[in-house]
Amino acid sequence: MKKLQLYISVMLTVIMLTGCLADPYKSGMEALESEQYEEAADQFKEAVKKEQNKADSYRGLGLALWESKDYEGAKEALENALKEGSKKTGTIYNLLGSCELQMGNMKEAVTYFEEGLKIKDSDDKLKQAMRFNCIFAYEKLGDIETAKNLLSEYVKDYPEDEEAAKEAEFLETR
Repeated sequence: MKKLQLYISVMLTVIMLTGCLADPYKSGMEALESEQYEEAADQFKEAVKKEQNKADSYRGLGLALWESKDYEGAKEALENALKEGSKKTGTIYNLLGSCELQMGNMKEAVTYFEEGLKIKDSDDKLKQAMRFNCIFAYEKLGDIETAKNLLSEYVKDYPEDEEAAKEAEFLETR
């Protein structure tokens, strides 16, 4: 009986220690990949508290919050990722700009998209998305001339984009 109690006590200790030593960043990444965004956000917040992979944890938190449509939280997390030394990527700036679009902050969105477009290692699809979002933001700002000029350049570079062609027709009536 004493051996059984000792065995149970040891097992409980191992289980508690294993749980306490779990890597919340790794758990957050797994939850993010499994599209369990609330769980991912909780894990990344825990990783930030424990100062584990802080920049990456903030970036993961930003992605999880974006997917959960918490745009204010996503923006704050992504800005913190950059402050903590995360690599400046087109993806981060596109997400920041997209958060601002979702919150109705068009000037800030343009700033982020333009910053993202300066980053050389962004792939063409990402640059295309940022350029189109920038046009949309200028249109929402009421700066139709800038939107038209950017759209004209965009359509030259992406003639297969039917949505942009329709947008060009629409802007011509303005």
